[in-house]
Amino acid sequence: MLYSDLDMSDGLAEALKRRAAGLGLTLDGIVDGFGQAELATDRGTVSIWVGASERVFGIGIYESRVEWATGATVDIDQALRAAAAWQGGEPLDDYVSEFPFMEPGRLARAFMEGRVAEAQWQDLLDSLYHTGGQRLLVSLASFGELRSFYPEISYGDLRFTTPPPGQDDRVFRVRRDGPGFRVEESRTERREYALDTLDEVARHIVEFFASY
Repeated sequence: MLYSDLDMSDGLAEALKRRAAGLGLTLDGIVDGFGQAELATDRGTVSIWVGASERVFGIGIYESRVEWATGATVDIDQALRAAAAWQGGEPLDDYVSEFPFMEPGRLARAFMEGRVAEAQWQDLLDSLYHTGGQRLLVSLASFGELRSFYPEISYGDLRFTTPPPGQDDRVFRVRRDGPGFRVEESRTERREYALDTLDEVARHIVEFFASY
């Protein structure tokens, strides 16, 4: 049995809570989520799950669409200590040093320093995957007024949102459509229209976020 040392008869969260108590740890607020246990903290949610075909405890820490850290270990006690340390506020660099199986997320340090939009732009501009959305972002990179928005590429489309940690329901999507561009604005309602030039696309992005 992969987890004979962990009684999960009443759920993973309760099993982890009991095991943590035996270690002198308190996982305040841990609950069962979809296929995993979830622990709310002041810096996002710690998710813990178990492997189905081999013994492993996976850990992911996410806040506002940004990955703080992820990792996995076969040692349940180390997994619990890692979860408790994050909930206790251990700084990121100290955390990954103490728990070397945890890797900081791609944008974690930029998020911590308040420059996550800047880092996301640079990461996507440097990408070797030259999709339609990535090539469009390269074309828009010269419009400095767009650098405060958070770009993402999904199925070849380019989308902009407000950067984490600020979140709202505004999404601006754009893709090339022949010689021009097809745009979709989403907030309380969705609006689609066509634009002819990059200058118009940049102006509409700025106006879209300024108007709400």
